[in-house]
Amino acid sequence: MPASIYGFIWRTCRKGQLMVCLFSGLLIPLAAVPLELQRRMVDTALGNKDLRLLIVLGLVYLGSILAQQGLKYGLNIARGWVVEDVTRRLRRTIHRGKDSLGTAQPGTPPDAGTAVAMVASESEDIAGFVGDSVSVPLVQGGTILFTFGYLAWVDWRIASLAALLYTPHYFIVRWVQQAINRLARSQAKVVRRLGQQLVGDIEKQRGAGRFHSLVQLAYDLRMKIYRRKFILTSLGNFLDALGPLVVLVAGGWYVIQGQTKVSTLVVFISGMQRIADPWDQLINFYRTAQIAQTKYRLFVQTLEGDGHHQPLGR
Repeated sequence: MPASIYGFIWRTCRKGQLMVCLFSGLLIPLAAVPLELQRRMVDTALGNKDLRLLIVLGLVYLGSILAQQGLKYGLNIARGWVVEDVTRRLRRTIHRGKDSLGTAQPGTPPDAGTAVAMVASESEDIAGFVGDSVSVPLVQGGTILFTFGYLAWVDWRIASLAALLYTPHYFIVRWVQQAINRLARSQAKVVRRLGQQLVGDIEKQRGAGRFHSLVQLAYDLRMKIYRRKFILTSLGNFLDALGPLVVLVAGGWYVIQGQTKVSTLVVFISGMQRIADPWDQLINFYRTAQIAQTKYRLFVQTLEGDGHHQPLGR
């Protein structure tokens, strides 16, 4: 298997990913359409008290929503097919290599506990990331770029202030994620050792002391991951709430000074709300990608016979 998870993606499911890219490419340009329609409804239709134009723009708005949802449905179906196809491939690969799975020396008995962990959860975790590996950065990143581009076209001053809010978040995520990656690798190894210990206890009728110690270690590692993960989540939620506030204060000042219109303020508030969810998903994708690469490397090492005896934390 390729050393990189993206190498694995290219080798195993590039045709499926091309279909994902097709749906994504059609979906991205629609991100800014509702914002422009909102601006025209407030500026032109309401400003001129034109009921006919308001109805026409409302119908176009409805059409854009239906088009977006239809494309999202197709994208999710294509992504689901990729996930299940990769899960099937990984499980078949595990079965083919089961006689030497998790062993570091020739002739060592295969590790049933590791095999169960890989088939039951690790293959699904890796496949889940493969399904998101192209669509999430493409759709969410494209949505952010298109929306920010449109907002900058409407009023670059307010758009610049909004962009500054999100810049520090990226660097904080990178710093915290490094610690999460180390914990995730250790946690994956502990879960494997739980399977090994359970199989050994059943076969040899041993006590549960060692197993309970591993359960506690897995719990402690997971709680450490949660604490770091939810710090990032709380920061993201804070920025999501702060964005509209900055827009209201800065944009409101420009409206009072007569330098922009109320419709611009409405569009920016809506635009910031549309950016918040894709930004959160993009940050979450970055975290998931780092963990998925860590799990994939451990998966490959185990299939090749050198991942079972590595100490925790390396």
